Amino acid sequence: LLPLFIPTMTHAIAMIYLFGENGLISTGFFGRVPQMAFNFPLYGKWGVILAECIYVFPAIYMMFSVAFRVCDYRLYEAAEIMGTTKSRMFTTITLPAVKYTIISAFLSAFTMVFSDFGIPKVLGGNYNLLATDIYKQVIGQSNITMGATVGILLILPSVISFIVDRKIGKSVTSIDSSAKDYVVKNDKARDIAIGTVTYLVSAFIVMIFAAVIMAAFIEQWPYNLNFTLKWFNVNTVGSTPIQIFLNTILVAGISAVLGTIVAILTAYVTERGIGNTRLRKFLDWIGILPLAIPGLVIGLSYLLFFNRAMNPLKVIYGTFAIMIFANIMHFFSMPYMTIKGSMKKIDGEYENVSETMGVPWYKVFDSVILPLSKPAIIESFQYYFLNSMMTISALIFLYTTKTKVAAVEMVATYDEGYIASTAAIAVMILITNLIVKYGIELYKSKDRNDQKEREMDIFRTLQAINEEDGLSQRKL
Repeated sequence: LLPLFIPTMTHAIAMIYLFGENGLISTGFFGRVPQMAFNFPLYGKWGVILAECIYVFPAIYMMFSVAFRVCDYRLYEAAEIMGTTKSRMFTTITLPAVKYTIISAFLSAFTMVFSDFGIPKVLGGNYNLLATDIYKQVIGQSNITMGATVGILLILPSVISFIVDRKIGKSVTSIDSSAKDYVVKNDKARDIAIGTVTYLVSAFIVMIFAAVIMAAFIEQWPYNLNFTLKWFNVNTVGSTPIQIFLNTILVAGISAVLGTIVAILTAYVTERGIGNTRLRKFLDWIGILPLAIPGLVIGLSYLLFFNRAMNPLKVIYGTFAIMIFANIMHFFSMPYMTIKGSMKKIDGEYENVSETMGVPWYKVFDSVILPLSKPAIIESFQYYFLNSMMTISALIFLYTTKTKVAAVEMVATYDEGYIASTAAIAVMILITNLIVKYGIELYKSKDRNDQKEREMDIFRTLQAINEEDGLSQRKL
């Protein structure tokens, strides 16, 4: 899951330090192990494809992890009794069980790669892609009209993938309540074979991160490998590194708080039956729509809309407010669906009982709905914060010299030739995201323990009441 915590541009920079002209692997560990030297065509389509594989890996891994976890073991038991071979079990039980996940994972990966900006920016070279072409048209040539035209081309495949994925999702059958969890049996040959693949993938991901961290703390790769902190201190136009980092924390924090609040309110309106049915369906559609809109298109649309002379909202253009709004829009769908899914599980009788007793809806919302949705709300806040720390595409057209954030600054330092400084910014983002992730996990763990303590207190209280009732009955 580590690639989730850094901007996509970082994967490409790591590839340069590993497979570039003076890369660790391409030079055979700087000539010390020439037999291991490996010349990889890094700049162009193959470099982009390899780096994009790292980028989409965690998302696809999590999708399949969930899909395999809910496979019904009873089918495998029946197949074993009938003497079915392992290969036939795989093709007739396992693959059909995850076929919708395979299609959904393909479409998700396709959309993510199609709209990604960071990796093609670094490794694309002369191999043009739509995401980098928008950037060249708008930033390089100030041709916003052509950029908007390319943006339409960029959004079409994303919308098509989104519609197909939604149609497929409706065809997925629910899990049988009596299904049994899969039992992994001992098989040394299988464990060695698949374990080798797993460790190789893990080692490659660790190598990517090790390369970025080394690049951030080394004087001059590969000629002077002494330790240094100077790459964390490269000054750019208009902002200092500390100011840029504080800007990033500010934008990510406010985006996470406001975005989570908006997601909670929208999910409550659409799921708990407040208001007109058609309006709720329309809001639900709006809530899911950002999944199909690439970040570059959101940034460009905000540029065109808020920069118009006649627009009264033009005052927010060039401020942190427009960047926060872009983040809220860009990452809205996942928190909305997470909180909505949590609220769907809450019994609808709460509102009916409160209405009968004359209790206002907002008291039920505050006292019942929010506490029961707390885990989903925490997850949504985390999702907003981590992604707002890393996003480049949604903000690349909206920042000024006074409103730079770390991920966008990576593009600026790379363009200026400070690749090590770009790696240093990525390390700062990585450390911040890991600290936030770890802090939230600690809070969730403490909250679970507190919940258990509350349940035990309730149990003890009920037990004491029962004992007092029994004593009273005996006295009577």
